[in-house]
Amino acid sequence: MNTCLSVGVLSVFFVAAYFVLRALPTAQCGFLHYEEIVNAEGEIELCATNHAGFIDLTRFTYPLVAQIGIESPISLGSETQVRLSLETPGGMEIAPHELAVTHTEKMHVMVIDPSLEDYHHLHPEAVGIGGDYQFNFKPTRSGNYRVFTEIVPLRSRRQAIALSQLEVTGESEMPEFARSTESIVHGVRFELLDAPEVLQTGRDYRLELQVTATAGDEIVLETVMGAKGHMVAFDGEGKGFAHMHPIDSVASVRTAGLGSAAAKSTGLAFLFNVPNPGWYRLFAQIQVKGEPVFGRFDLKVE
Repeated sequence: MNTCLSVGVLSVFFVAAYFVLRALPTAQCGFLHYEEIVNAEGEIELCATNHAGFIDLTRFTYPLVAQIGIESPISLGSETQVRLSLETPGGMEIAPHELAVTHTEKMHVMVIDPSLEDYHHLHPEAVGIGGDYQFNFKPTRSGNYRVFTEIVPLRSRRQAIALSQLEVTGESEMPEFARSTESIVHGVRFELLDAPEVLQTGRDYRLELQVTATAGDEIVLETVMGAKGHMVAFDGEGKGFAHMHPIDSVASVRTAGLGSAAAKSTGLAFLFNVPNPGWYRLFAQIQVKGEPVFGRFDLKVE
């Protein structure tokens, strides 16, 4: 009798474990650890405590579906309201109250055109209490924009990502790359210091970002998403993206392996690690006088 009972208990345990594991993201970075912290607004949020690196969505999948909806075709240069619905693969809506706050937002949406020239970092607003959200979008290029939706459901406390598309009328262009570690935008100079000529796959690189004013004036970096800057990278083949946060933030110093040295850094530093060779375009985002400013760089990986 005891043997039969033990077998029954073990069977129930393994069946339950099977369904739990099936519900988790099948991705390397789907198992990010999150820690509850209090952000600058006094809100409790979950922030990643280790480095995600580049996410190749051709290799890994997540239990998340993001459907894009528009009322009329999107034209170049005109602002359009876009509807975004979030569901599980089984069709269950993912409501706003089911999403954790990460880096001061419940949702991060990265939008990029085929030429990798027109990048948008957006935070859709909930429409009602179901799984519908919306954001405004004004493209400067034509073609099928890739839309990366990034959330952390409260139930799983795991990163979940969905890829969808947003079509803008007109012919698209292919990206053109040339190694660059300096970018000047609206009087702001962005520089990646000591970046190697060619990076290697599978290695962590510490990218130091220096931001100065071209006129020599002092530039004051305002807080955006809980930090003084952020960085996103896209690959030339359109396989995925990397969403990087400063390694001297509360959430990532511990696992960056840099300890107090990173915390004392006067600049912004990011960890960058990619699995595939090729060209990568990086966008650095800061905020000055209430307005976002984006610098860009091109790096080659072998």
